[in-house]
Amino acid sequence: MKKRRDFLKQIAGLGVLGLAAAGAIVGGEALLAREETPLRPPGAMPEHQFLALCIKCGQCLQVCPYDAIRLEDLNGKAGVGTAYIDPDKRGCYLCKALPCILACPSGALDHSIADDVRKVKMGVAVVANENACLALHNKPVPKSEKDLIYKHTTVLTPKEKREKRVYELPNPSEKRQLQVDLLKKVEQYVGKSCTICADLCPYPEPELAIGMVKKGSGYIPQIREKCVGCGACVELCPTDVLKIVPHKSYEEVYKKARV
Repeated sequence: MKKRRDFLKQIAGLGVLGLAAAGAIVGGEALLAREETPLRPPGAMPEHQFLALCIKCGQCLQVCPYDAIRLEDLNGKAGVGTAYIDPDKRGCYLCKALPCILACPSGALDHSIADDVRKVKMGVAVVANENACLALHNKPVPKSEKDLIYKHTTVLTPKEKREKRVYELPNPSEKRQLQVDLLKKVEQYVGKSCTICADLCPYPEPELAIGMVKKGSGYIPQIREKCVGCGACVELCPTDVLKIVPHKSYEEVYKKARV
């Protein structure tokens, strides 16, 4: 969480610098919230309502298959125990049926959207560090990307973590299977051209949320209208190109930038 907070402090107060070719935003970091607010789980009510309704029970955390949800610690400005997501450590993967919403007993997470992940509105992604994009410079995905996702995968045994290798276990839990499947997908990109953010976007129609567009001799990610701000692309990006603007819609961020 410290990394994200330092980033927000660094860019706070900057204005919109305009648009780059093919729809990417130049200085996308300038669009991040002026007042730091955490990325909340899917279905979170507007921030003031969420803080009033969240009873800090941790039920959403307990049922999250990817262990993406965390609870604010003593440094949390919104209050100890409130649920949030740090996409640098684990993004949300828009699970089927959204179990975090169904587990919420207080209405802090809106049950009316649990039937369709397309209704999720957590925020929107921005290209905050375009020049770091591997695809722009035609560089392959490094082994360190696989190692990073091993670190984020909580269901592995100590031996698997140590050896950076997944072993087949008898009768694996659904949680283990989901997290291991994601890890195996990431492993397939090591040494190849990087399109991870677009290819592994968990939105049901990922091409409507993010895609790769040509720029110069390479490619860069382009955030599209259906992005829901889940943060999966932030976690999966090998070089910290993307960030999430919490609590904002695509229209608020991108259409205002064009005015």
